[in-house]
Amino acid sequence: MRSLTGNDIDVGVTNVLLVSAHDWFASALQAVLEPEGFIFARARSARRALRTVENIEPEIVIIGERLPDLDAAGLASALLTGGLKESVPILVYSPNFWHEREQAAAMAAGAWDIIKEPVRPSLVVAKLRRLLEIKRLIELTEESSLTDGGTGLLNLTGLMRSMRLLEAAAQRNAAPLSCVVIGPSEAGASDLERQKNLAADLCHRLVRESDLCGWVAEADFGVVAYNTTAAGVTSIVRRLNASLAKRPDSEALHPLSAGVVEFTVPDGTPTPPARRIDRSPRIASLSRLAAAQTALREARHSGGGIRIAENH
Repeated sequence: MRSLTGNDIDVGVTNVLLVSAHDWFASALQAVLEPEGFIFARARSARRALRTVENIEPEIVIIGERLPDLDAAGLASALLTGGLKESVPILVYSPNFWHEREQAAAMAAGAWDIIKEPVRPSLVVAKLRRLLEIKRLIELTEESSLTDGGTGLLNLTGLMRSMRLLEAAAQRNAAPLSCVVIGPSEAGASDLERQKNLAADLCHRLVRESDLCGWVAEADFGVVAYNTTAAGVTSIVRRLNASLAKRPDSEALHPLSAGVVEFTVPDGTPTPPARRIDRSPRIASLSRLAAAQTALREARHSGGGIRIAENH
């Protein structure tokens, strides 16, 4: 069975993460699906699957029964809690001895469908292709709702979703990751639309394409920078202010204040992964944005400038 790595993603094939401890089941699926363009990465345990999913970005996940460390329902739940896109179909293999309650538990945990014995090749292929169509429709809808139509920057939902992907990459590579929320020193000033357009123009021209930039609230925008410390995102704020100072239309926004959060713990190591089963990555990302925004409010209350929050 061919293995996939993060750099082994081809156009025209469907990448499948198969989690199964049984070689016969893996071989049967390989024989049925590989001629149809499905390429497999194999994990023999739930623990290995949770590590592998980050690297291959599967388009479909198939979970076998009797894993050594988690049942199918537990793994489906852990994958979704750990950051697997909700648009990725999860299928669970149901052997004949499974009762209805095991199948229902898997579906309640996030599985989309059940592969039942006996495995009928034409039915399995048709089912997977239909689920892929649904997946793509979901993703097209999501993409159209992640940006602000007026300015082209990410909205809060888009910023949080992209932020979770950067957090996972930073954790995997032990790289620093920092967030800054930037806004006018006088919150609630008039001419909000002009402020937003000016801020968006600055982001498009002066923020690196590798950094995330999106709206947090009104004219406040967040920048999440990969492989960048608090000092690095502080320099972004200073660069934006320096550019604003030269513009004749800067009075609507200038000067900018900012709140900064660096995603490290006091000893300088990356924070524990937000994908842990007992911690929602959505809540973790939102709490970090909230910490940066709180630091921005504190900076404004003190008369402006840059406030760096405690390591978060």
